[in-house]
Amino acid sequence: MELTEEVRIYFFNHNVGVLDTRITRSRFVYIETDDLHSMYRYSLESPEMLQHDVGHNEWRDIWLGVRREQTALF
Repeated sequence: MELTEEVRIYFFNHNVGVLDTRITRSRFVYIETDDLHSMYRYSLESPEMLQHDVGHNEWRDIWLGVRREQTALF
């Protein structure tokens, strides 16, 4: 699986090495790294938000680039 340019730049800038990637049926790309907390993920539907598993299945959001404008009907 080829990572997005933004994800590759983030890992390069933070000296994080990628060990393995996989895509799930729910269209998430899981990335195993050599980081202390080694699991990252992003959705193929929203690749501008990388998430980092910081332990106990708690995911920290990392915004890569510009957030897409969200519109909602109320």
